Amino acid sequence: MTKPRNYLHTQTSNSLSIHSQSSEDTLTSSGAARLVRLRNLLETVQADLLFSDHLQLIHYLTGFRGSNGSLLVSRHPGESPYLCTDGRYLEQAAFQAKEHGIDISIDTRPILGPDGIITTHRKQMVIAVDMSSLNLTNYLQLKESGKPLVDVSASLADMRAHKDAAEIAAITKASTVADRAITQTLSHLKDSPTELELAGWFEYYVRECGAEGVSFPTIIASGSRTSLPHAQPTRQRIVAPTPMVIDFGAMVDGYCSDSTRSFYFGEPPANYQRTYEIVTAAKAAGVAQLRPGNTVHAVERATRDYLRAHKVEEYLLHGVGHGVGLEIHEYPFTASAIDVAVEPDMCITVEPGLYYAHDFGIRLEDLYLTTAATPISLTNSSGEGVSFG
Repeated sequence: MTKPRNYLHTQTSNSLSIHSQSSEDTLTSSGAARLVRLRNLLETVQADLLFSDHLQLIHYLTGFRGSNGSLLVSRHPGESPYLCTDGRYLEQAAFQAKEHGIDISIDTRPILGPDGIITTHRKQMVIAVDMSSLNLTNYLQLKESGKPLVDVSASLADMRAHKDAAEIAAITKASTVADRAITQTLSHLKDSPTELELAGWFEYYVRECGAEGVSFPTIIASGSRTSLPHAQPTRQRIVAPTPMVIDFGAMVDGYCSDSTRSFYFGEPPANYQRTYEIVTAAKAAGVAQLRPGNTVHAVERATRDYLRAHKVEEYLLHGVGHGVGLEIHEYPFTASAIDVAVEPDMCITVEPGLYYAHDFGIRLEDLYLTTAATPISLTNSSGEGVSFG
C-alpha cells in the first residue's frame, strides 16, 4: 500500500510494475492530451477540481480499469490526478496509469466523507461533476461538504464523443475481430446448434481472434423470437428454414464494437425478402446523412421517413443509432432530445429494424467512423455461406 499523501498539494506517483496483460500491439495512449483538454474545460467553467465516480470516465482519463474507484483531477497541471481505490487495485492502477502515459497519485484514502480529502480541506473550492453519472451517495456527500458544484456532463460527453487516434485504432481492431469471429461462428450453423451454443462459439472466437472478450452479452434469436429486439439466447435449436438475428461485438483495450446481422437460414419467403430490402434501403438513407453539415437527428429522420413512406415505421421499436466507445451505448444518440452536430472522428451506429410480433424481425446495424466527407464502415462482416435474403 502506498503512503497517505495530501492530494491538494504537490504529489508524485511511485509507479509499481506488474506484468502486462495486454498484447504487444497495445496502443500508445493519449492520456496526457486528454488531461490537458479536461483542465482547459475546468478553466473555462472556473472549477478547481473534477470529481468522478464514473468508471468509464476514470478509464478514459487515467487508464484504470478496475471495478472500484473515484477520481479527483485538479485544474493545475502541477498537481497529479488522485485515484482512490482499494487494496486489490493499487498495483494494477499504477501500472495502467503509467501505460496510459500520465503521472498519478493512487491511495486508499477517501475523497469524500468525514475523513475525505475534500471534506477536511478548508479552502473553498468549486468542484466539477458529471451529474448524469454521479452516484447519489457521493452527490449527497459533496453537497454536505459545502463546496460549490458545477455540472460539466455535456462537455465531458462531447469530449468523449470525439475519438482520438488511440481510440479509433482500438475500436477498429474490435470491429475487425468481431467480423472474423462471426464468420467463424456462422460455420457452426450446419450442426444445428442451440442459440446458447452459437453464442458460446462467438465468445470463443472473439478471444481466439485477439479481443479480450465480448463488448456486451451476445444477442442470438431464431424463428419468431427474432421479433424481440433484445432477445436473450435460449436452448432453442436453430434448424433451417428459420429467420435469425445476431447482435454482437468485441472489446479491445476496453473499447467496444457493435453490429447486427439478420438473415434467413434457408430459402427466405417473399415477405422476408421484401422486409429485408426495406430495412437495407432505410439504413442507407440514414447513413447518407452521417456527415458534417448534418446533425444526428438527420440520421434518425431520414431513416424514419423512408420507413414511413413504406407504411412500416410503427414496427421500428427503438432509436436508429448511438455512439460507441468505452461504453456500448454512449453519446450521441440519434433519437435523443439533444441534437448533436455530426463532426469527424465520431463512432456512431446506424441500425434500423422492423419487428413483427410473433412472426419475425430484421435489424441491420453497422458502426461508422465519421470523416470530413463520407463515413467509413468499421464493421464489414457479410455472413459468408448463409442466405441473407
